[in-house]
Amino acid sequence: MTLASKSTISFTTQNTYLNALLEYLHPIGDLEALLALASWDQQTAMPAEAGVMRMHQVAILESIIHERLTAQEMGTLLSNAEKAASQESFTDADRGLLRQTRRTYDHATKLPKSLVEEKARLRSESVDAWQKSRANNDFALFAPFLQRTIALKREVAERIGYTEFPYDALLDDFEPGLTTRKVEAMFQSVRAVSTSLLQRIQQSGQTIDASSLYGHFAPEQQHTLSDQLLRVIGYDFSRGQLARSQHPFTTDFGAPFDVRVTNRYDEQYLPMGIMAGMHEGGHGLYAQGISPALARTALANGASLGIHESQSRLWENAIGRSSAFWQAHYGLLQQAFPEHFKDIEQAIFVRALNTVKPSLIRVMADEVTYNLHILIRFELEKGLVNGEFAVESLPRLWNERYQQYLGITPPTETEGVLQDVHWTSQFGYFPTYTLGNLYSAQILHTLQQTFPDFQEQLATGDTSFILTWLREHIHQYGVIYQPEELIQRATGEAPNPQYFVDYLTNKFESVYNLPPEQVNN
Repeated sequence: MTLASKSTISFTTQNTYLNALLEYLHPIGDLEALLALASWDQQTAMPAEAGVMRMHQVAILESIIHERLTAQEMGTLLSNAEKAASQESFTDADRGLLRQTRRTYDHATKLPKSLVEEKARLRSESVDAWQKSRANNDFALFAPFLQRTIALKREVAERIGYTEFPYDALLDDFEPGLTTRKVEAMFQSVRAVSTSLLQRIQQSGQTIDASSLYGHFAPEQQHTLSDQLLRVIGYDFSRGQLARSQHPFTTDFGAPFDVRVTNRYDEQYLPMGIMAGMHEGGHGLYAQGISPALARTALANGASLGIHESQSRLWENAIGRSSAFWQAHYGLLQQAFPEHFKDIEQAIFVRALNTVKPSLIRVMADEVTYNLHILIRFELEKGLVNGEFAVESLPRLWNERYQQYLGITPPTETEGVLQDVHWTSQFGYFPTYTLGNLYSAQILHTLQQTFPDFQEQLATGDTSFILTWLREHIHQYGVIYQPEELIQRATGEAPNPQYFVDYLTNKFESVYNLPPEQVNN
């Protein structure tokens, strides 16, 4: 599907008030793109000692954006456009723009300029401190920055407002309408199926030979392979780039025209690079599929972090760990590492990719245990923000929960509490990963219903039919629709976690040859 394919999305250009608002918003979109570029550079190519300058550069950009977002002119333009919307026939894009702009404006006007600047400076400092802490396996180097970040997040929550817990305000920032209570309810079925399956697998005595995943894999060849796999699934390098970073991520500097991804590689363990590449590719495909009509506005983003994560997990797990996908593309792996894979059958490699084994690192976790990693982070960050425990106790609490949920204890802080970059600036983000898993299972079910020969088509090497459907039903809309409405439109049903329970159960009962679970009535 091409950049301008079949999209009928547009704004009502005849309306004077809406046009005036769009003209005001476009430069804000440009400044936000420059801010994203500064962050990209910091994590991919910036010299080690340049952080002190980047801190000031980021802060001034944040300040200018905040000034425009909170200006009286912005409020007047928005109010005029909202009044016009009640009198005229506006498109869904118009209504989405007004909803999202109102949300952004209301949040921004509650935060003083000094707080925004302080947040930006601290974020830049915290990234540098986290990187040094990881390199030195020393949480104490990062702890003061984390403490300051939490204090700022609490202040933000108080200023924005919340119904029950300060953490609710931070959750809502990433997933509109999400609350602590909703996450806790959501985790009940996810925790139940994850712990049950893990126990059944461990008690079954079934084992999988995963030795094919280990060896010596030169990062250069891994990078080339990641590039090839991105092209296979439809990532457009004329509007993208693949770079390296300590933590894989995707960012855009004006979707859908400039969307870049990063990856990292483990020389001894191949799936880290392969799966992270597919994961970030899913994010990249989403951003590249947003309608060009939405460019330079707040609608040129994913509907939410949960929806964004649904795309990355769909490509990483449902497709990237499937036998059908590798039936078509196993040759790329053999070309990249001929000596290692020349005598290893494709079926053995795929089964190894789906090994279930508790591990320390979230991004390397299998599908059964992955959400337990998220549950741990949810419990910890909720406790930090709500003031239930101190930052100094975090390494101990992290290790205790890993032992409780996964039966393992991190031997180092680098492999434990310091493994994620998110807490340099983001709280309330982690639960959206699990929400993405739930959405992705429901989307996969719809795809399989739409294409009864889904696996057969995938086995031919064709992924375009999947991307075309995603572009038509999800990607192009950006933030026009709220997450729940978008899922309803795409799948014909409100978000339903049972699809994930069924997906996980059916898949791993098959992988491990488990008898169906007995249900007592």
